Amino acid sequence: MIPQNFSNQVSALLMTAGYEEPFEFSLLTGGKNNRVFIVHQNAQSIGVLKQYYHQKADLRDRLDSEWRFLTFLWNNNIHQIPEPIVSDPVSHIAFYSFIDGKKLHPKKITWDHIDQAIDFFNSLNSFRMSDSGRSLPNASEACFSLGDHIRLVDRRIQKLETIKGRSRMDKKARVFIDNELLPVWKNVRTASCQLIDDLHLIPDEEMSFNNRRLSPSDFGFHNALEDNCGKLFFLDFEYAGWDDPAKTICDFFCQPAIPVPKRFLPVLIDKITKDMDEPEIQCKRIDLLLPVYQIKWCCVVLNEFLPWGRSRRIFMDSDSDPDVIKEEQLRKASVIIQDVVENL
Repeated sequence: MIPQNFSNQVSALLMTAGYEEPFEFSLLTGGKNNRVFIVHQNAQSIGVLKQYYHQKADLRDRLDSEWRFLTFLWNNNIHQIPEPIVSDPVSHIAFYSFIDGKKLHPKKITWDHIDQAIDFFNSLNSFRMSDSGRSLPNASEACFSLGDHIRLVDRRIQKLETIKGRSRMDKKARVFIDNELLPVWKNVRTASCQLIDDLHLIPDEEMSFNNRRLSPSDFGFHNALEDNCGKLFFLDFEYAGWDDPAKTICDFFCQPAIPVPKRFLPVLIDKITKDMDEPEIQCKRIDLLLPVYQIKWCCVVLNEFLPWGRSRRIFMDSDSDPDVIKEEQLRKASVIIQDVVENL
């Protein structure tokens, strides 16, 4: 049930965009970072309202990042996205068009889905050198050198090492981190650094601006809806911005929500790197970074054990059982680690 004061605030915002009362709101479940409501009027879904997670310790302005990126796309006639309609930055809420679609099934990813994802990525980057494209910020956790990618995971590992292990589930997480995650990361890190050396690459040499790309960042089929005609629409751009396309590709295949079979990897790499300098080197960079990003995603699913993860969960659903959620996240982390070990 949406609180009355929040309902009044939202209604006022919608009326500034030309909508008229009355409105009804239904909360969508399953979100990880923000509260999302479908807005109804006369039994019709007229749009989606997002209330963005925000706290003083988190310097990222999620609403501003997503709003700017979606506006850039929409103004360049890339419409496989929700249309940004109206926002209130002070209250951290925004209203977008409603997309009537369904989530993809994890085991039913097709070549057509892959082609649509590639076309979307390449289409948005055809405008990257425009004034509006150049003005967009770097993506969250953007990496522009191989060393950046490795240090990104080092920082996430260090945060997990602060878990005290006071509760039963926290103790289980601590054992998993010490006995499985840390040893495997040490091996992956060592192997990646050796490959960098074998390829005669310079770890801290930043990639040229020409090779950087605009990235949706949290890009994958977990953030997509398919309409009745099979057309994909892409969602959630709060981390978007300039980044290394190797990171975009690795995240695309390593995110655990809707796994993408590795058989699609060569085609996606080829179509995204073909207009980059030294595409063969770009392919090798992606190969060596894939296990690095598997470890990153292992860290991501363990965020639930950190204070930030807990406060975000309370924002999303204060009635959820924290131990049940932690148990599931620990299971997901274990699956990722097993896959890394099998492919080392």
